[in-house]
Amino acid sequence: KFELERLECSYRHTVSEQRLQYKTEASVKRREPGIVKLASSYNSLCLQMVGLIHKGKAPRGSIAPLLIPRDSLFKLDVDDDIWQDVGLGDDSDGVLPPWLVDEKICSGIRSLLEWRCCEEE
Repeated sequence: KFELERLECSYRHTVSEQRLQYKTEASVKRREPGIVKLASSYNSLCLQMVGLIHKGKAPRGSIAPLLIPRDSLFKLDVDDDIWQDVGLGDDSDGVLPPWLVDEKICSGIRSLLEWRCCEEE
């Protein structure tokens, strides 16, 4: 009887996970057109900003944000450019922080984070 209870519990857990997965996928699919439209609007504003920068109508030292690629919009990773806040700070000296510019520092940060995850396990 104990084994049957464990089997039933495992089955219910699997069904519950499948139901949650289905509902999550349906929710994302329902909202996808709005998210894609928002990303397209954002990209067009970025292109306008690039145009203003090239014409010299933007403040000196302005940096246009990077475009959001539509094909990988729903496959974002923590290292993607969308998370970089270049040009949004109040400092006007134009010097970017080393963790954002220097690839060796970025690689070191990723290695340190991976090492800490391994330590936790």
